[in-house]
Amino acid sequence: MSAESYRLIFEKNPLPMWVFDLQTLRFLDVNEAAVRAYGYSRSEFLDMTIEDIRPKEDGPGLRAMVANLKPTDRMVGIWRHRTKDGAIVEVEVLSSEVTVMGRRARLVLVNDVTGRMRAERHRATETAVTRVLMDARSSADVAPKLLAAICETADWAVGEVWLYDPPAAVLRRDGTWYTPQLYSVSGSEYGAASMTCRPGDGLVGRTWSSNAPIWIRDVLEEKDFERAEAALRLGLHGALAVPIRKMSGVAGVMLLFSQSEREPDEQLVDLLVDIGSRIGKILDLSRAEATKRLVEEAFQKAFYASPTPMAISGLKDGRFSEVNDQFLRMFEYERDAVLGQRSTDLKMWEDPVQRNGLASRLREQGSIRDAEIAIRTKSGKKRRVLLSVEPLEMRDQPAIITSLVDVTDLNAAQDAKARLGAIVEGSDDAILGKTLEGKITSWNRGAERTYGYTAQEAIGQPIAMIVPEDRHAELEGIFARLRNGEALPAFETVRVRKDGRKIVVSVTISPIRDVVGRVIGASSIARETTERKRSDQLLRRSEARFRQLFEVAADAILLIDGRGTILEVNPSGGDLLAAHNPAALRGVNLAEILPSRELERARNYLRDLLHDRPVQEPFETYVEVGKGERRFLQVRSRVIREEGAEPYVQVIARDVTIEKEFQRRLLETERQTSMAQLAAFVAHEVNTPLTNIALLTANLSHNTHDPITLEKLAKIDAQRQKTASVVGELQSLTRSKEFRRIPTDLRGIVDAAIEQVEALRAHGVAFVKEHPAGPVVAEVDPLRLQQAVVNVLRNAFQATTRGNVTVRLEATPELVAIEVADTGTGMDEEVRTRLFQPFYTTKERREGMGLGLVTARQIAEAHGGSIEVETEPHKGSTFTIRLPRPQAETSK
Repeated sequence: MSAESYRLIFEKNPLPMWVFDLQTLRFLDVNEAAVRAYGYSRSEFLDMTIEDIRPKEDGPGLRAMVANLKPTDRMVGIWRHRTKDGAIVEVEVLSSEVTVMGRRARLVLVNDVTGRMRAERHRATETAVTRVLMDARSSADVAPKLLAAICETADWAVGEVWLYDPPAAVLRRDGTWYTPQLYSVSGSEYGAASMTCRPGDGLVGRTWSSNAPIWIRDVLEEKDFERAEAALRLGLHGALAVPIRKMSGVAGVMLLFSQSEREPDEQLVDLLVDIGSRIGKILDLSRAEATKRLVEEAFQKAFYASPTPMAISGLKDGRFSEVNDQFLRMFEYERDAVLGQRSTDLKMWEDPVQRNGLASRLREQGSIRDAEIAIRTKSGKKRRVLLSVEPLEMRDQPAIITSLVDVTDLNAAQDAKARLGAIVEGSDDAILGKTLEGKITSWNRGAERTYGYTAQEAIGQPIAMIVPEDRHAELEGIFARLRNGEALPAFETVRVRKDGRKIVVSVTISPIRDVVGRVIGASSIARETTERKRSDQLLRRSEARFRQLFEVAADAILLIDGRGTILEVNPSGGDLLAAHNPAALRGVNLAEILPSRELERARNYLRDLLHDRPVQEPFETYVEVGKGERRFLQVRSRVIREEGAEPYVQVIARDVTIEKEFQRRLLETERQTSMAQLAAFVAHEVNTPLTNIALLTANLSHNTHDPITLEKLAKIDAQRQKTASVVGELQSLTRSKEFRRIPTDLRGIVDAAIEQVEALRAHGVAFVKEHPAGPVVAEVDPLRLQQAVVNVLRNAFQATTRGNVTVRLEATPELVAIEVADTGTGMDEEVRTRLFQPFYTTKERREGMGLGLVTARQIAEAHGGSIEVETEPHKGSTFTIRLPRPQAETSK
C-alpha cells in the first residue's frame, strides 16, 4: 500500500485519530476528524501533549497507565477528554504501538460515546429510582435511598436533601450521601458546614426561591460560592441543585456535587426535576397510597419517556403487555401489532438458539445485563443490540422489563478499526524508516520479503546497502530534497537485494517531522515492479506487432461487440466500406451498413459465435456502398475474451465481388452456349415444318371460299407466326448482334418506350415521369436500349393494379440511370434470385416467355452497364438500368 493510501486511511477516517510520543506524550500527528471534534487546529495540537485534552484530575492516572504500557499492549477503555471550548466528553479509546523514527509512539483511534454513556447512566438512574420508589415505605425511607441511587448511577460524589421548615422559614439539611472515597474526610467537613440556610441565600436558597434547577460547571470558578473552601479540600467541582416540588409549592432542594467539571446535561436535569417532583408528591400524599400511585406514575413516565427501547412482557408466557415508542421505532411495528404477541411470534430474534440460552440464563441468575444479540426488524433489517432484562412485579404477576441499546453502528466502527489494524500490520509493501543521515530505523515484513534482509540485519545499517553503486547520486539528491522539506512524488528506480539481484521498485518517500515541524527523517514505501515492468514491455511489443499487422493487412479487419457496434476497423476495412477515414466507422452499428435482408443473418452469426455455438465459415454476405453498388464478402471470425471486459468478435472480411462476378459471367456464358445450341436445334427442327405449314395454309386459302375454313386457316397461320416469333426471339437472344452506338439524348429513348407500352397501364394507376430539364446524352444503341426500357416498363405496368408507376432519369458525370419503380405486388427473395434466368416467369404462359428481363440485362451489359432490382413482397419493385458515361462524353 502506498503512502498516499495510508494517508487517505488516516486523514479520511470519520473517527478522530492521532499519533503521540510515549516518552514526551506530545502529539506527532492528527487527522481532520480530530481537528473538527476537539476544536484545536493542527498546529495547536502539535504544540500540546495528550494531558492537555484531559481534565486535570485525570492526569496522574493517565501518566501511570502510559508508563506501564508494553509494546504488545492494546490500550482500550473509556476516558474523559476536554475540547478546546472546555466541554468534557467521554470517549472510547483504542490504540496500538508504532515506531516513529526509532521512538515508541502510539496510534490512537477515538470514538465519542458521550451520548451513549449518558443514555446508559440515565437508564440506570431511571431503573434505580423506580426500584427505590417501588420499595419505599415512607418519605423518610425514600430520600436517602434516592440520593444513593442517583449519585451511584449518575456519577455524583455528594448528594444532599434540604427540606423547607415553614415555622422557622429556613431550609434544613435533611440527608446526605457521599462516595466512599470521601468517607474519611466528609464527616468533619460537613460537620463544620451550616445545617440551615435562608431562602435566597446560597445555591440552595436561590434554587428554592427561583423554583428552577441551577447547574454550575465548576463551583471553584463561582464568585462568592458559600462553601468554596470545603469544595476545594474535598475536590468538588460540578454542582446541580434541583427543586423538590409538591402541590403547595417548593418543598425543598436536592443538591448534587461531582469531583470533576460537569457540562450541563438537559436530559439529566429533566429527569432529576421529575424525580424531585415525585419526592414532593410523596411528601404530600399518604404513605401507602402515595407511594403506590407515584411509583406507577413515575414508572410510566420513565418507561414511556425513555430514549432507550423498552418492553414489558410476562415471565411465564413471554407475551408483550406494554412497549414504549422507541421499541416500536426500532422494530418498525405499530403498537397493536405487538401487544399480546411473543417476540418469537414476530420473529424478532435472528438466532432462536441464542434466545433459548438467554432464557435459561434468566431463570438461573434472575436478570441479564448487556448481552449482545442480533435482532431482526419487521422489514428484515438486521441490528446488533445490548439486551438487559430485569424482573418486575406487575399486578401480582411476575413480569420482566427488557431494555435494548443499539450498537450496530458502534460494531461497524470497531470492525473498521480492526480492518485498519490488519492493513497496517499485514502490508506486503516494503515500508521502512531512515534518518537524514541515511541510517535505517525501521523495517517491516514486506521489506524483508522485498530486499531479503531481516529486520535485525537491516536496522542500524546505511540505506545505501540496497542502492546500486551507479544510483548513489540519485540517493544523495533524494536526501538533499528531503532536508529542504520538499515532498517527493512517486517514482520508479532500481534497488539491489541481499542476494545481489537487481529489482525494479516503485517508491514513495515522505518526510518525517518532529513536533515542531522539522524534518528528522523519511519513510519509504516500495513495491517491486520488476515482473510488471517486463510484462509491460512484452505487452507493448505485442501490441505494436498486432497494430502493424492490423494496419497493413490486405483483408478488412473489424472488431465488433455483441450489439453489432464497430469498435475498431483497419484501413482495408475503411476502403471496403467506402469510408475515407476508418475512424469514422467507430461506433457505427451493422444496421447502418448491411441491407435489412442481411442484417438478421449477420446478427444470428455474431450471436452464435458469442455463445460458442458452431457456425459455418466462411460466412457470406454483402454490403451496399455508393449508389446501390454491392460488394460481396467472405467472413471468418473469432471471439476475443478479455478479463474485466465484455467479449467481442474479430472479423476478417475479404472482398470477393470480382470473383462473384467472374462466376456469374462464366455461368451466364455456359447458359447462353447451351441456349444457342438449343436455339439452333429448335430453329432447324421447327422452322422446316413451319415453312411447310405456311405453304399449305396459303395454298388452301387460295382454293377455298368457305368462311369457316378460311377462319380456321387464319388461326392456324396466326399460331404458326407466333411459334416462328418465339423461335426468332430465342435465336435473337443467343445470337451475337452488332451494336451501333451514337450520342443520343436518353430522354427521347425513354419517351419512345413509354409511348410504346403505356397502353398496358391499368385503369386507376398513375404514371409519373421525372426527367432532367436539359439533355442527358450518352453513346448508346437507341433501338436496343429502347427495347430494354420497353421490357422493364411492360413488367411494371403488368404488375401494378393500383398506386403508381414512376420512370426517373438521373445523370452524374460518371453514369446515367434509368429507374422504373412500381407499387405492384413485389417479389420475395426466391423470385428475385431467379428473375434474370431465361424462361422463368411468374405470368401466365400466354402472357410471356420469361425472356424480357434476360434481354434487358444483355442489352445493359452490352453497353458496359448493369440492371438491378430492389423489391419487397406487397410493396412493389424498383428496376435500375445503369450505364457508364466515358470521360469523352461528359467533357462534351
